[in-house]
Amino acid sequence: MKELKYLNVLYISNNFMQDIAIEYLNANAKDFILTHNLEDALEILNTKKINIIFSEYNDNAFFSKIRSTNKKVQIIIATDLIKNSHLVNGINLQLTKYLQTPITKENLISTLKDCIQSYDANRSNILKLENNYTYDHYNQVLLKDEEIVLLSKKENDFFKYMTIRVNNTVSYEEIDENIWEGSMTQDALRSVVKELRKKTYKELIKNISGIGYRFNLN
Repeated sequence: MKELKYLNVLYISNNFMQDIAIEYLNANAKDFILTHNLEDALEILNTKKINIIFSEYNDNAFFSKIRSTNKKVQIIIATDLIKNSHLVNGINLQLTKYLQTPITKENLISTLKDCIQSYDANRSNILKLENNYTYDHYNQVLLKDEEIVLLSKKENDFFKYMTIRVNNTVSYEEIDENIWEGSMTQDALRSVVKELRKKTYKELIKNISGIGYRFNLN
């Protein structure tokens, strides 16, 4: 991944040693720093510009301290079990991604691409909606008052795609191609929209008659 060669990566190991991640980051990052404890990691962050943190620790207090002074650094946490509480904390701390171990090269590269896009655009993967709803684009989690809202696969696919195109009208044809891969029926689409309006709020999803749908955030 050529974009990674311009970025500095700090890897915080808890002795689980995700070899695929370590080898790939060490080979492709501009500067790869490996440390084994959080105190040393904090010292590195205070003295050197770090673009991406890859951590085997899942320590809320530590990452909260980082976020209080650094809003832009991208944070990836490797864990053997991703709990709902992790996802809620991740949204509150605006972490980038939880990766379930053992890590595959494909998942690692996909996550790094997301990180780099966010870093370059200086934007968060956390989307604030009205009525106390929040959507974590990368982890694909919808919260209402810090409670996870369960979505079906198709509801989540639609929601994720529409948040990418927020405040833009998305045609029926584009929805069909990108979410249903050409097999969409109007009844199926209407059913997904109806359920999402129930689970969120009606004003979020606007129907543009004869054209498609639009996610409204203003």
